Amino acid sequence: MSKLTPFGEASTGAVAAVFANLLVFPLDVVASRLQIQSKALASVQAHSKPYSSQLDALVRITREEGLLQGLYAGVYLKLLKRIYVNQPRMLLPSTSAELALGAVAGALSRAITNPISVVTTRLQTSNTTPNSTSKPTSTSIINEILQTDGIVGLWRGFPASLVLTVNPALTYGLFERVKSLVVARRMKRAVGKGMDAKSVSGMLSSGDAFLVGALTKALATIVTYPYIMAKVRMQWRPPVSSEADKDPLREGNKKGLEDAIRYKSATDVLSKVWQTEGLLGWYVGLNAQLLKAVLCQGILFMTKDYFTAIALLLLK
Repeated sequence: MSKLTPFGEASTGAVAAVFANLLVFPLDVVASRLQIQSKALASVQAHSKPYSSQLDALVRITREEGLLQGLYAGVYLKLLKRIYVNQPRMLLPSTSAELALGAVAGALSRAITNPISVVTTRLQTSNTTPNSTSKPTSTSIINEILQTDGIVGLWRGFPASLVLTVNPALTYGLFERVKSLVVARRMKRAVGKGMDAKSVSGMLSSGDAFLVGALTKALATIVTYPYIMAKVRMQWRPPVSSEADKDPLREGNKKGLEDAIRYKSATDVLSKVWQTEGLLGWYVGLNAQLLKAVLCQGILFMTKDYFTAIALLLLK
């Protein structure tokens, strides 16, 4: 067998996706924590010092909440979602066709997995400590959402998720195009040296796959990042009133501060952030998101061919 079936391709893709996401998951938690930070939140939670950088967040979360309960909070849900959404992809004749069909498939999968995303985001952004007696669990978070927002609360941030369906489609479309250019250049170089073009492998080396995957994912992430940030803020649980009541000095403007971090939609997020923090506010946490996305995508593309080769060997 020289080629896997679509099911086999999906399976090896899922294994590679799980492996990559497991390695970079702490960065996912850090990115989520940084994405919800704002001037208004810092005023409401005066007792909690904002994170100054990715490294500061990594160190403090590990020290204050523990490795598993802090940096790996909700990892099982994230991996479950990655397994589900990883579907076999076929190479289509044009990038526009890839984007269209990829977006449709992505919209359907995000509709199903949005509740997982909401619960995962709340687990990642719950600043509990190992000694706390009220650590949130998936069950407690779901019950809280159902009691406060009803079942529709499990689909908070879904419109933003729909916009973000273009991200993986754009990434894979760009990857295939750049990959074909790299392979074509390699073949041209081989012909120039008097070699047979057919002798040149159509696969990228691990290093090339990592670089191309990282580049294409970075471009897609930068383009869609404001909505990535908006989705996280829509799915995050803002502090309740009792948390702000602890500081009587801020009683007068407490209501306005709380309203500033409670959002009705993704566009409401973008509007409020623009008014208080400007364009830079749309890109808060971008460094952490880029590092996580680039490493994850690079590792995925780099390892998928290896997992495919192992599967072919096992099926011989």
